[in-house]
Order: sequence, then structure tokens, then C-alpha cells
Amino acid sequence: MSNNWHEIWEKRTADEKELQAQDPEKIFLELKRIAGWDSIGENLTYEQFYNQYIKTRNELEFCAQSRYKPMNSIYEVGCGCGANLFLFQQHDIKIGGIDYSSSEIDIAKKILHEPVELTCAEAINIPVDIKYDAVLSNSVFSYFTDYDYAQKVLESMYQKTNYSIGIIDIHDIHKKEEFIKYRKSVIENYEIRYENLPKLFYDPSFVS
Repeated sequence: MSNNWHEIWEKRTADEKELQAQDPEKIFLELKRIAGWDSIGENLTYEQFYNQYIKTRNELEFCAQSRYKPMNSIYEVGCGCGANLFLFQQHDIKIGGIDYSSSEIDIAKKILHEPVELTCAEAINIPVDIKYDAVLSNSVFSYFTDYDYAQKVLESMYQKTNYSIGIIDIHDIHKKEEFIKYRKSVIENYEIRYENLPKLFYDPSFVS
């Protein structure tokens, strides 16, 4: 993936006071901030994030239950500092993940309790020996360099799961101009801040 993006994620730091709070909501929101949601997510509430979590979990569990087995474990590709896994863990679901930012993986190790595995590596290097009921990737595919890289990650996700795969937030190439226009409207100095920080947009046929 882009080295420029990697440099940005390596520089993300935590507010230790927030992470040490006894309030799970504060911890989760701090984890989301570290993961970059502060760029456009200042007005996003815990309830909005939690509703997305419930919807994602229901979709993944539906697939698992169709084979007569509830979802007991989940692995996240591009887990960052573990915000999403933090919510799954609150419901006694075993967790694991991979991210290429060593600083964010270090934070995840402080917050997550007894993860099955937490690996610092590129998404293309997913270890497939341990399998999970579901494999998730949230807002990560847009950081890949090209379709070939994304395809190899998908193949590894398929090998990693027992039942279901969830991919959230794949950028539609037909809506690229609309996406950039919106980002410019909510992010000050967008063109300067995101210079040499490309995002990958996909033709819908890639996932059809």
C-alpha cells in the first residue's frame, strides 16, 4: 500500500487518559479518532457507529447462522487500533486482526483482551492458518494500490473465514467526483492535506 499513507498512520497517537477511562463509549470514540475519523467525523456519535456495528454483526451472523452455527469469532483486515474489534469483544466474540501500522497495533494490544492474534503486516500477508467464523474489512480497500492487490487480499480473506466475509466502504469509481466534492466541502485545505495520498476507486464489476 501507499508509503505516504503508512507514514500518516504510524504518526497517530493516543490520548492515554481517554483510553484509561472506565467508559467504553469514550474508549471506542478515542480509538475511532486515532483511526482517522476525526478528519470528517467530528459530528459522528457513538450511537451512529454502534448502529453500524449492529448492522454489520447481523449481516455476518445471518450468513453464519444459515449454516446452523452462530458467529463466535471475527478477524479484521486493517483493524487499526482495534475500534471495531473492541465492540465485538464486548459481546464475547473472539477476535483477531492485522494492520500495517505498528503504532496502531501497539495501541490495540493495550486495549483488546486476549486476542487470538494481532499481526503487524500488509493486508496482502494475512496469515491463513487460524480461521474465524467471519472476516471483516472496514474502510480499507480504498487504500490498496490496485485491483490485483485487492484481489489477492480477497482470496486470503476467503481462506481465512469459515462462513462469512464483510467488506464495508468500497469507493465506486462512478461516484469519484461526487466523493471528492463532498470531501472538499467538509475538510479544510483538502487538496493540500491529501496531496500524494491517493485512494483507489472500484468499478462495481469488481465485487459483482
